[in-house]
Amino acid sequence: MLEKIAKTLVPAVALTALAVGFNPAHAAMHGRPSMMSKKVMYFMHHSLGFPHIFFRFHPGPHWDLMHAAALHLTPRQVAQERTLAMGMMRDTSRGIRHLKAAYRRYRLAARAANPSIRALVRDVTAVGRAQTYLGYVMIPFHLRGYRLLNPGQQAIYRHLAQEMRMQAGHR
Repeated sequence: MLEKIAKTLVPAVALTALAVGFNPAHAAMHGRPSMMSKKVMYFMHHSLGFPHIFFRFHPGPHWDLMHAAALHLTPRQVAQERTLAMGMMRDTSRGIRHLKAAYRRYRLAARAANPSIRALVRDVTAVGRAQTYLGYVMIPFHLRGYRLLNPGQQAIYRHLAQEMRMQAGHR
């Protein structure tokens, strides 16, 4: 029971954070991982507009699992969505570590009395690469989750995603 609540609560908190405009890249930059649990932050550490551009149309395997009953997921589909969700968490956790390390190096280099231009450019580039990685690594997982659904489930998915967008004030 507790596990089921946690599996529902974590994505709900993530959606709430997205709705209120939480800026996770800013949180990572300032080294404040306590702002939200690691499980919630894993997919939000980039500044490429993922929540507003992609997520609202393709919410992904966690969302699919949250709506398993409405989508009429089979036990096999639930297992496949969980596998996708765990893979996405694994891959993005790696990206979060790289992003935080890149921000640390950038902060240290910027504090120098006479910082090296080459070092600062290298560090900013590393931050950009880490953010970009986090921006694209989730896309395959989100689309594969959708593609696990049959046409009837996909219609329900599109309807539920549209409702989510409308509630968030997006069209």
